[in-house]
Amino acid sequence: MIASRFKRLSYSNKSVAINAFIMFLWWIAFNPGFYSIDSFGVIDMARSGNLSSAWTAIWAVFVKYLTLNGSHPEIATLFFSQLLGYSVSLFAMTLFKGKTALWSSAILCGTPLVGAMGITLWHDIPMTSGFLLMLVGVKKIQEKEKNAYFFLGLGALFSSFRYNGIPTLILSSIIFLLLTKNKKKLIMAVVSIFLIGCLTTSLNLAFRSSSNVQSDGFIDWMRYDLSCYAALSNDEGFFLEQFKNGMTVKDWSSESACTWFNTSKAFALRNDFVDKRVPIAWIALALKNPSFVIRTHIDRHKYLVPIPYTGLPRMPFIHSTIEYPNLGIEFLNPAISENLRVYPRLWNFFRYIFGYAGFWLAFIFFLSWWRKDLWLFKIGLVGLILNLGLFVFASIADARFSLFTLIAGQLVLVGEVVEKARVSFSRTNQLESQDPS
Repeated sequence: MIASRFKRLSYSNKSVAINAFIMFLWWIAFNPGFYSIDSFGVIDMARSGNLSSAWTAIWAVFVKYLTLNGSHPEIATLFFSQLLGYSVSLFAMTLFKGKTALWSSAILCGTPLVGAMGITLWHDIPMTSGFLLMLVGVKKIQEKEKNAYFFLGLGALFSSFRYNGIPTLILSSIIFLLLTKNKKKLIMAVVSIFLIGCLTTSLNLAFRSSSNVQSDGFIDWMRYDLSCYAALSNDEGFFLEQFKNGMTVKDWSSESACTWFNTSKAFALRNDFVDKRVPIAWIALALKNPSFVIRTHIDRHKYLVPIPYTGLPRMPFIHSTIEYPNLGIEFLNPAISENLRVYPRLWNFFRYIFGYAGFWLAFIFFLSWWRKDLWLFKIGLVGLILNLGLFVFASIADARFSLFTLIAGQLVLVGEVVEKARVSFSRTNQLESQDPS
C-alpha cells in the first residue's frame, strides 16, 4: 500500500521524501550531529538563557526554543538537516525535470557536502537553505504559481540567520528586477525581504551583544588588513600617524592575520578611539597601497578566486567531530560514528575540489553562457554577490561560508551527468527494442 501511494506522488514530493530519509540516515549515523566551537557557543546561550546577537539573535532564539533550552541539541541538527534536504529537493526542480532532478538531488544529499554539513550546528545551514528557497520562490513567480511568496518569505527568514544573508538577497533581487520584464511581483518580493530584514535587525538590537561581533565586528576585516600590513611592512610611521595614542607597528603586527586569525595586541583592544580610527586608517592604507590590500584579500580567500594563481586552496571545510568532550554532547554510538567519519573526512581531504567556491561559481557562469540559460545566470548572480561579500568582509576563510555556491554548482554538474546518463540509457533501450534479432 505504501509503495503504491509513493508511486502516485509527484516527482517533487518523491524527491522531498527520499532526501528526507537520506538526511535522517546521516543524523542517525552521527547522532547528535557535529558541533564546533560556534555550535557550543549557541548551545551555551540556549542553556544559560543569556541570548545575544553574537551570531544573530534569531539564530540564538530559534536554537533555544528548538532544543528545549539546550537540553536536546540533537533536535536542532535534525531540524536543520531536514530543512537543507528539503531546500535542495525543491531547488533541483528549478534546474531539472522529473527523474533527473530527483536523482541529482538524492546523490548530492548522499554526499558530505549536504549530508555532513546539514547535521553540523552552524547558522550557515539555515542561511544556505534560505537562499535555495528564495530562488524556488522566484522561479515559482515566473511560473505564476500561487505559493511563490510562501517560499520567498521562508527563504528570507532563514537567510537572516547570518548577517550577510538578507543583504545578499536584497542585492540579488534588485538585479533580478533589472533582468525581468514583469517587475511588479518581484518588487513585492524585494519589499517582503526588506521587511523581514528590518524585523531581524530589530531583534538583533534587542539582544545586542557585548562582544565585538555585534558592536564593532563589522570592521574586523580592516583590523586584519592593518595587522597584516604591520607584520609585512614594519611601517612604524604609518601607525604612529594613524593611531596617536602610543600604539606602534609592533602592537598591530600579526603575520597570521594575512591568512588566518589575528593575534596582535591591538586586535584585542576595543575602545571608542581605536574603533573610530580603524576605518580611517584602513582607507589611508588602501589609498597608500591598494595593491597590498587586494593581494591580501586574494591570498586570504583563495577559495573564492576562480583561478588558483598560487596553488589550490586548502581552507576549513567539512567538520566531522564534536569539538569539546564532557560538555553533555557526545556521539550516541561512538564506535559507529567514528568508523563512518572516514566518508566526510575523504570529502574534507579533497576540499580543494569540493570546497573551491570560486571554481564552482565560474562553472555556473560558464554553463549559463554556453547554454544561454538566464536561470543559471541568476543563480550565479546570487553566488557572485555572496562570494564578493565574503571576499571583502570575511576575516577568515571557510568553505562553509559559501555553501550555497558549492551546492548550486555541484548540483548542476551532477544533474548534467544524470541527464546524459538517462538519455544514453534510453537510446540504448530503444536500439535493443528495434533489433530484429
